[in-house]
Amino acid sequence: MLKSLIAIVMLAAGCGTTLQETQINPAPHAMVARPASSVEVFSAGPPQRAHVDVALLEARQTSGMSGDDTADFIAKLRQQAAERGCDGIVLGGVTNETVGGGRDQDNRKGITATCIVYTAPAAMTATN
Repeated sequence: MLKSLIAIVMLAAGCGTTLQETQINPAPHAMVARPASSVEVFSAGPPQRAHVDVALLEARQTSGMSGDDTADFIAKLRQQAAERGCDGIVLGGVTNETVGGGRDQDNRKGITATCIVYTAPAAMTATN
């Protein structure tokens, strides 16, 4: 029984998502943490609104045993972007990485995104 419990704990520890961040440009203004729900997500390309690409964000399965999928990756990238103070993320490609070989081969899925920060406040719309 103890061996089974240890195996379950080790298996659970190997699951999940690893997040990485690489700074690529300075932000045009101070960035402040915000709620994840306020971070816009763009999947078909960046917004037309003026912005700076501040960081490259990457989410990938910790192991091939991870149950995390694309929806989990996007939620975690959005949370990471919110903690950093990004106005939005522009989703990049899905990645597939093979680690090891033979019986020890492990396939890991991931996704990339770019953290963007708008250079100016949103334009006010006139109401009549």
